[in-house]
Amino acid sequence: MDKRTFLHRGLAAAAAVALPGAALHAQEPYPARPIKLVVPFPPGGPTDIFGRRFAEKARDVLGQPMVVENRAGAGGTIGATAVAKAPADGYTLLFGTSSTHVTSPLMLASPPYDPLKDFTQLIVGVVPMVLAVRPNLPAQTVQEFVKLIRDNPGRFTFGSAGPGSINHLGGELLKLRAGLNALHVPYKGTNPAQMALMAGEVDFLLDTFGTALPQHQAGKIRIIATLGERRSAVAPDIPTTIESGIADSSVTTVNVVAMPSAVPASVVDALAGATRKVMADGPLAAGLAKLGIEPVTDADPARSARFFAAEIARWAPIVKASGVSM
Repeated sequence: MDKRTFLHRGLAAAAAVALPGAALHAQEPYPARPIKLVVPFPPGGPTDIFGRRFAEKARDVLGQPMVVENRAGAGGTIGATAVAKAPADGYTLLFGTSSTHVTSPLMLASPPYDPLKDFTQLIVGVVPMVLAVRPNLPAQTVQEFVKLIRDNPGRFTFGSAGPGSINHLGGELLKLRAGLNALHVPYKGTNPAQMALMAGEVDFLLDTFGTALPQHQAGKIRIIATLGERRSAVAPDIPTTIESGIADSSVTTVNVVAMPSAVPASVVDALAGATRKVMADGPLAAGLAKLGIEPVTDADPARSARFFAAEIARWAPIVKASGVSM
């Protein structure tokens, strides 16, 4: 036997031994080890709380730990970028929001990722905003509110958590849809903006049910409408701005479990199935309702992608008109 034949036979034997192991690894059930869930915002906020509750339930469904890692900064884009560039194996996920997938990329001259091309997404929660006013504002309904602002152009103010926040951009959209002229007053966070509303420093604020409803019930502010597509189960007596006559005025933010777009379809399917089971959990849904979050129990990648494409197209002119950039 010459040297070449010996080498060929040796390589063939080695391949025969290696192939079963490689095939076994390729068919390894997902997940086989812990999963990292990147929350691109600081600990303690609504997204972090939701993300941690999701991770806890996902551990029970998937049979592997889901470890939360906070990577905050730049409107969520730092954490989102890290996940977009992570190995596409399903072991690094993002717990993102409309900020990471819609508004923040629109405010960047050169976004570090494409929210549609670089991710596969599973929407897990919807957070409708509400229109809250100072307690003594002489308007009890949306119709009275619109008339008051229109009759006094430039006199009234609305607060926000800062330039480019959903409070700010949502306020700009509301102004555009209702034909209002009101001055934007930015604060350093939602809590300071809400305190300003209670003190009468600003006249109205777009907020979430989770933070606004307790103050509304205490009489410190008044919620006159929700900007959701429909009335909220949290407060079904409060009308929507749409039914009150302001067309195309919905302002919601969503929570999304996202992964690199190259993650295999089998892994996406496994995560989608697990996500649906997690979000159908009764105690989890009850806890989220207190935060003003509506759970999505039928997570679907294609439907999620269509939603984000429509949201990007809808918000792009609002962001441009606001002049906000990052």
